[in-house]
Amino acid sequence: MRTAILKTLALFTFLLSFTTFANADFKEFFNPDGWEKIYTKSGVVVYSQKSKHSSLVGFRAEAILEAPLENILATLRDVEGTISWAPNMIEKSTLKEISDVKAITYSNNDLPWPAADRDMIQMNELRLDKEKKELIVDTYSVDYENYPVPKDVVRAHMTFGTLAFKRAQNNSSVQMTLLVDPRGSLPIWLVNMLQKRLPFQFLKALEAQSKISKAPLRPGIKVLLDQLDGLK
Repeated sequence: MRTAILKTLALFTFLLSFTTFANADFKEFFNPDGWEKIYTKSGVVVYSQKSKHSSLVGFRAEAILEAPLENILATLRDVEGTISWAPNMIEKSTLKEISDVKAITYSNNDLPWPAADRDMIQMNELRLDKEKKELIVDTYSVDYENYPVPKDVVRAHMTFGTLAFKRAQNNSSVQMTLLVDPRGSLPIWLVNMLQKRLPFQFLKALEAQSKISKAPLRPGIKVLLDQLDGLK
């Protein structure tokens, strides 16, 4: 164990594949006007807000990533490749391949001693929001009977997660929103510290990898990109 919690998102570790939240609506968990800016670093602006229904704190981050949207989406969809760039991720795999834009994934994230590592099983899907003119990666935890919790690991739960992308000339605009329950016994100070860092660390790592990524762009993703570009 070394450092950082729930850096799995992603993939959007996440992240880090794709989903559709059959999806509880954003407003079920957050007040659209309730975000409080907590810091700005290297072009990434991070906000926080307490969830409506629990003591959990959600985080939102906004940034312009210096990489084409094609590269970013290909990087996210390369599930097994995530371990090479996502902060503190020690395992990432595909449990069920559903389509080019949808998969169930497993991730395991290294936490500082003496905390137990956290893993997650997530449904992930890429979708087009025609009204907002965005491509959105939705991510949330699901049950998966064939993958029990490993020894000395705690299964965290992602209640809500999105990565919303727009083109920004040759770069990509992103808005990342997360609500994650780390579960188990963790000091509040550690949870807050690690989760506050997560959006910045994840987005900058995604940006860096997407600049050099050789991951192929799947046909299903290209279809959605073409549809996005065709919107007026």
